[in-house]
Amino acid sequence: MSDFLGLLRRMGILRKYVFLMLLRSPFDALRTWMLANLLKTTFQCLETTDADGLFTVCMIYGLLCALLFFYNGTVWGIYAAFSAKLEAGLQKAMIRNMMSMPYKQVESHLSGEWVTKINSDIQEACMMMNGPLHIPHAVVAVINMILSSFLMCRSSFLLFCITWLLMMPHLFLNAHIVLKAVPRLKEASQKAMAESTSAIKPLITEADTILLYDAGDLMMQKCEESSLKLMKVNQNMHRRKALSSAVLRLFGCGGYFVVLMIGYRFILDGSMSFADVVYCLQVRVAILSGMFMFITSINNIKTKLVCVRRIESV
Repeated sequence: MSDFLGLLRRMGILRKYVFLMLLRSPFDALRTWMLANLLKTTFQCLETTDADGLFTVCMIYGLLCALLFFYNGTVWGIYAAFSAKLEAGLQKAMIRNMMSMPYKQVESHLSGEWVTKINSDIQEACMMMNGPLHIPHAVVAVINMILSSFLMCRSSFLLFCITWLLMMPHLFLNAHIVLKAVPRLKEASQKAMAESTSAIKPLITEADTILLYDAGDLMMQKCEESSLKLMKVNQNMHRRKALSSAVLRLFGCGGYFVVLMIGYRFILDGSMSFADVVYCLQVRVAILSGMFMFITSINNIKTKLVCVRRIESV
């Protein structure tokens, strides 16, 4: 992340970026708290047949929900304008630096590599800053998990421990299989994309010369080889991410049934009400969704940091 922070400092937008992150970060945590309390209060009103109380609860939480989403939409509107200016400024700075380089340094790289850096790498870097399931959602997920864990721990420490215990296999899998390999595969993918672009470019710019020397088959074979190389690297990345997603689904559903059965025992013992069990299930969903969002965001961030380093080299 040091390369990313250095890039923001040189562009003079680090403080503004952090400020926008802080504005966006409490949304999911507040929504979790609001929905969990809404469900709990609603079921308590249903158990006591309090129709007037149920109407009041729905009105209050409906208003809070509208205010929360209005706040979130306002923040994202400001953030979208900031992101558009950032991408345009980054492309101008990249081209300006390239134009000031010595001719020998420019010629030492493939033309497709320069095209990839100006277009693909900058788009990927900006996606890391503002895209879905990247840095903004990683920050949101951490705050949401902290608040959700606190709420569930207060309601039932045993259910809290079970929830996190069943999440450990997924965390272990991502840390030792997915997270370590994805940056290396992404770098290989970017290099393969540059080679593919360089192989395709002569078919457009030097078409007459290729026809004159009857080199069409040779050039098409080179394009096919570079495209297959790019496809294999991308397939490897997708397999690892699919394995991570499958494990999350497996332990997510299994954990739901475990919490439900233990909650059923608590209801029979009288130590918890049905509304309390529903509350814990809702908070558990927030913890799982936060963890899934955080892991996916970290995977994506590590992938995009490869592009940031390629931009930094210019």
